[in-house]
Amino acid sequence: MLRYCENCKKDFEFAPLAVSGKDDLICPECGGIIGKNSRNPANRIDSDKTEAAIGNAFARLLHMSYIFYMVMGLLGVAGFVFGINKLLYIATAISLGAFIIQFLTGTLIFTSGVIFLPIGAAAGWFYFKSIEGACLGIHIVFLIRHLIRDIFFALLFKLIRMMS
Repeated sequence: MLRYCENCKKDFEFAPLAVSGKDDLICPECGGIIGKNSRNPANRIDSDKTEAAIGNAFARLLHMSYIFYMVMGLLGVAGFVFGINKLLYIATAISLGAFIIQFLTGTLIFTSGVIFLPIGAAAGWFYFKSIEGACLGIHIVFLIRHLIRDIFFALLFKLIRMMS
């Protein structure tokens, strides 16, 4: 394992057992003590960039999962409004597929959707008298849920900012 001597400004290779052991690491050139977690500052910048890139990618994935149902709902409503039934059906299938997968894996946050999605589908079916209306009802439920969640979190964050 590479460890950095601050006196010599060099990296030295040590056995993993020496690094994890209780004895100090001794620099082979100057004889000074090397910290067990010492890293070359030039390498540290590269590793910090890598860690930041991984963190940003993970944040983007979390953001996409946060807005997933809203995007699918908007696509479904657009498909209904413009008469693009394929878009409406595909968006509905993807939304319901993701919802069912989350339900079966126990990662579902919108548990009341088990009740509200069939109610929305039934309301759309009875109002528009078509399958497209049922699909629209499902997307409206997802959009309403997303808007309520966004308003709740916005109010919560405002309250937290006011308290601090």
